[in-house]
Amino acid sequence: MSSSYMTELSAPQKVLLGPGPSTVHPRVLAAMASPVMGHLDPAFFQVMDDVCEMLRMVFHTENKMTVPISSTGTGAMETACANVIEPGDEVLIARNGYFGVRLGDIAGRCGATVHLLDTPWGKSVDPQMLRDELKKHPGLKAVGVVHAETSTGVLSEVKELVDVIHEAGALAIVDAVTSLGGHDMRMDEWGIDVCYSATQKCLGAPPGLAPISLSQSAMDVVSKRSTKVQSFYFNLQDLEAYWNQTRRAYHHTSPINMTYALRESLRMMMEEGLDNRIHRHARVAAGLRAGAEALGLSLLAEEGHRLNPLTTVSIPEGIEDGKVRASLLNDYDIEIGGGLGEFAGKAWRIGLMGESARERNVFAVLSALETILSKEGYEVAFGASLSAAQRAIATYNE
Repeated sequence: MSSSYMTELSAPQKVLLGPGPSTVHPRVLAAMASPVMGHLDPAFFQVMDDVCEMLRMVFHTENKMTVPISSTGTGAMETACANVIEPGDEVLIARNGYFGVRLGDIAGRCGATVHLLDTPWGKSVDPQMLRDELKKHPGLKAVGVVHAETSTGVLSEVKELVDVIHEAGALAIVDAVTSLGGHDMRMDEWGIDVCYSATQKCLGAPPGLAPISLSQSAMDVVSKRSTKVQSFYFNLQDLEAYWNQTRRAYHHTSPINMTYALRESLRMMMEEGLDNRIHRHARVAAGLRAGAEALGLSLLAEEGHRLNPLTTVSIPEGIEDGKVRASLLNDYDIEIGGGLGEFAGKAWRIGLMGESARERNVFAVLSALETILSKEGYEVAFGASLSAAQRAIATYNE
């Protein structure tokens, strides 16, 4: 019988360049090691208040109901659906990748009649197509869209989509799991009703919390429900009582040390400046894209709608997906992601998120790919990708 569990854990140091989690700064890890407090300790309430205040800044919102859900991003997706949707409601989900598919699945599990608008993978959701589809379904309660589709590397124009959704009189639910902190997200200005994210990507914290924000009109829908929210854990009316500065009613035991971590990662965002952080993501992504193309690799997301925090690269014919990713992980300590859904076995997903969005990581992954691909018989001009990346980074102008 193995007794490996008796040995001290020594987690390997890896460069996390996949679709999440991303690398966590030592300051954030140090914050996690702070002493545990009780979740009803007034000292912890101050930590909670700090987190909510900074999250409002990141979302660019005044929404009172802006809190981190005790879960990963999928839990926030479930929270959005479970609170807004009642059995028999009709919703439309714009699907252009794996996470749009998941959003539709969860909406259906909440009892909704789900209508679908499918866009080819690699393409952004088209506002006019959405407008035409909405005309077929009058009386929709909500429409769900994914701002940054992590499976395809595509960024959709959320502001335009939200305008179209509101024309139809529906609530706009926006998945910003991969975009928050890495792309501009202006919840109030764009009129978003429900928006959710996760800590392990551009926010720079470990996985375990999922920020969500609801407008007053969305909270009015929640408060006027005729049925109970099907989930006790994700019931926002009860959660609001815990996060409310005057009530602090017990709901569940918060992940104390994860909240410390989120507070510190948000402090680091404020120190850097939100605009500077978004510019950093854009600059390093430009370098990665230029380097990949100089290697002769094709980018799968349509030009003009490419995500900065995550780039999807087409795997060359004759190159074995798993073998390349295993070599990156085992020989270079670099993790990248494989394709999901329609892109399984066809794409590499390279993430530059949060602390991982650094120039050194662009050069490291391109250099490693040059070496690995050349060994697999792929024709490589050594140094070309690094030179292209350096030029793109040096001359980047947003």
